[in-house]
Amino acid sequence: MPPIKPDDLSDEQRPLDQHVRGILAGLHPPFTTTDGNNSLIGPFPVMLRFPELAKPLLEWFTSVTSSSVLPARVREVATLTIGARYGAAYELYSHSRIALAIGLSGDVVAALAAGQRPADLTPEETVAHDVAARLHTGAPIPGALYRTAVNAFGEFGTAELVFLVAQYASISMVLNAYDVPTPIDAE
Repeated sequence: MPPIKPDDLSDEQRPLDQHVRGILAGLHPPFTTTDGNNSLIGPFPVMLRFPELAKPLLEWFTSVTSSSVLPARVREVATLTIGARYGAAYELYSHSRIALAIGLSGDVVAALAAGQRPADLTPEETVAHDVAARLHTGAPIPGALYRTAVNAFGEFGTAELVFLVAQYASISMVLNAYDVPTPIDAE
């Protein structure tokens, strides 16, 4: 789906476009979010075409991220793990940039994006990777892994990790369903 130029947005799309731009402005993302016409790219053209479906999804995202207890690196390890499992190009592009910006090494980011479990993750990052990878299989999290996650992140942090994985799995599916490309600055 091609991006929608700001002047071409419908009355139903305009508030969602403004909401997304507000979220992005607050995050200062290290990746490209608009094209040469200042149209939103990535998952946002799809969302803008279906604002009644996208609005609850964005509310879910902001509710989980607004009071995060997980360290940023842990969040990005989980996000890249699930993005790699789905092969979601834009997700891997954008979250690789975020991961690098918050201090994950290029080798770790490349390994995660390739669907591997890097050996030099911290213990907490390893738990995030293992939880995300296991959830992607569709099987329950083994008791030992769940207890390890609770020991690392607490019950709320573990729940946040599970919801984060679910969110990025859903975004990966949207990206893949519409074959969302990466921008020209993607490596």
